[in-house]
Amino acid sequence: MEIGIIWLMLIGAGIGIELCSHRTGGRWSSLASIASSLWVRPPGRLLLIGIWGFVGWHVFARYTVP
Repeated sequence: MEIGIIWLMLIGAGIGIELCSHRTGGRWSSLASIASSLWVRPPGRLLLIGIWGFVGWHVFARYTVP
């Protein structure tokens, strides 16, 4: 149960960052601009692919297998 709360907090933080980035008019970077700047170099690509794999494993594979 605690894990679900942590995931909800992470999703809420992501939504909060997006809302703040759109409301401040470019003062904060959006998650899309952060991801696109990371995607330019190979270490950033590995980081993003690792995050994608981690989230995919923990959200989809972990909770769908009985």
